[in-house]
Amino acid sequence: MHIAVYPDLATISQEAARYIARLANEAIVTRGRFTIALSGGNTPKQAYALLGSEQYRDALDWSRVEVFWGDERCVPPDDPESSYHLAVQTLLAGAPIPASQVHRMPADRSDRDAASLDYTREMQRVFGTNGIPAFDLIQLGMGPEGHTASLFPHQPSLHETERLVMPVTVPKPPPDRLTCTPPLLNAARHVLFLATGADKQEALRAVIEGAYNPDEYPAQIVRPPRGEVMWMVDTAIAAKLQSRP
Repeated sequence: MHIAVYPDLATISQEAARYIARLANEAIVTRGRFTIALSGGNTPKQAYALLGSEQYRDALDWSRVEVFWGDERCVPPDDPESSYHLAVQTLLAGAPIPASQVHRMPADRSDRDAASLDYTREMQRVFGTNGIPAFDLIQLGMGPEGHTASLFPHQPSLHETERLVMPVTVPKPPPDRLTCTPPLLNAARHVLFLATGADKQEALRAVIEGAYNPDEYPAQIVRPPRGEVMWMVDTAIAAKLQSRP
């Protein structure tokens, strides 16, 4: 695990965009394409906008990028709460990724179990596997209570071992969501956490330095045995870390 502390979100966003572009180019050279799962929320918004800007348009081969999502709210794709909608307004507005390589999580369907299974099959089809896809990068955030993706404290989703995507109902609006599960998150080659804000100080300290207790702090569960976890955080959230870098 690596943790880097920056003064503000603008600096984090610049570094995150640079990091994602570097991993993308390395994956394209090594494996012929780059597979990424995005998150929602406000924290990654600037980084996605940078990647969709002219600065990065020619920095990598977007025709070799496959985009998925790590979780999604059960709202229409044009709803302001939709993680897909956030990406459409930022990254996808500028990055020339073929539409067939943008894989929206169908969380707005009424049958959430069927939607979860279909999304699992879509991932497996793209990755050419019947098992667990290994993303080049999964980008995540963390909430004040330590949740990540839509894995919240004391929920059965934290102990899921079979399904790769599942419906959940969480204690945060909008409550109904689809989320990727620990087996999928922990198969990633790289995981990038972006987290900011003084209201998350205790959660970050517990996740990074506390005893392992993912039922209380779900972000702890993301420990890919063959992957790298990178945290990019601001000085406000890092204030209570004992071993600040």
